[in-house]
Amino acid sequence: MSASPMQVRQWSEEVAANPGSHSFLLLAQAYREQGRRDAAMKLCIRGLERHPDHVDAHHLLGLLYQEAGDTVKAFDEWDIALALSPDHFGSRREIGLLSHARGDWGTAVRHLERALEADAFDQQVRDALEDAWQRQSGRPPAPRAVEAPAPAPAVIAAAVSAPAPPIPAAPVAEAPPSGFDTIIQEFRGFAAERGIAGALLLDDQGFVLAGEISVDGIDRGPDVAAVLSGASPEAERALRHLGLGAWKGILVETPEAIVRLAPAGDGLVAVAGTRQVPTGWVLRVAGRARDAALRFLDEGGGA
Repeated sequence: MSASPMQVRQWSEEVAANPGSHSFLLLAQAYREQGRRDAAMKLCIRGLERHPDHVDAHHLLGLLYQEAGDTVKAFDEWDIALALSPDHFGSRREIGLLSHARGDWGTAVRHLERALEADAFDQQVRDALEDAWQRQSGRPPAPRAVEAPAPAPAVIAAAVSAPAPPIPAAPVAEAPPSGFDTIIQEFRGFAAERGIAGALLLDDQGFVLAGEISVDGIDRGPDVAAVLSGASPEAERALRHLGLGAWKGILVETPEAIVRLAPAGDGLVAVAGTRQVPTGWVLRVAGRARDAALRFLDEGGGA
């Protein structure tokens, strides 16, 4: 049932009064039903800035991308939703149908079978699954595992009578990695994520504590840090002047990249992604990077 004008007004007021309100999803759904796709998409992206693990928001953003003709970003959003919640029926259904349309029969069967378990009366899923089964049936079945023959009694006897191998000496325990080693490894991992150009953790002076941002194979982290060093205090000052509360993050979009900035203690986390990945993916990686940075700082790192 479509939302009433009164409900839309209420959700709009809630989101305006509290940008972190979960009503953004209901409002985005209402905008989509009204045909206001661009407004719905902006709401989803802004909502995911504050709630990067919101499964239904990733699903809805995927539907909006699909309706806009961008099936690659749509697939990525549903893939993120399934990574967060493997039992999310809507995202599994859409990935299955999209895989069927692409002719990826194996992926289609895998997802559509799971989707059908959730709704056995979904005729579109049933038809697509039956077609994918038929098109996949020309493939030879997977070979069955061949059981190894039982060993001869003489072999068993020899094995029993054989002396036990010597017990190896216990390995020398290695010292656990330091907090700096851990955060450096974590930020290297974030920079290696699909579609991520780099991730940085800056201290309150604008110096790089961990991470890098590569441009044409060259680490430009220090250059980026020099530019961003004043971003956190400037954002705080501007929001305090406007009476909007503490800042939670800034999203910068250019023709080549998506950059997410978020405060981490007195410092700053910056994650840059390419335009080939959805905004929601960059927001999610940035959220994980900020969580890692806060753990590091809480444990006394950077002091």
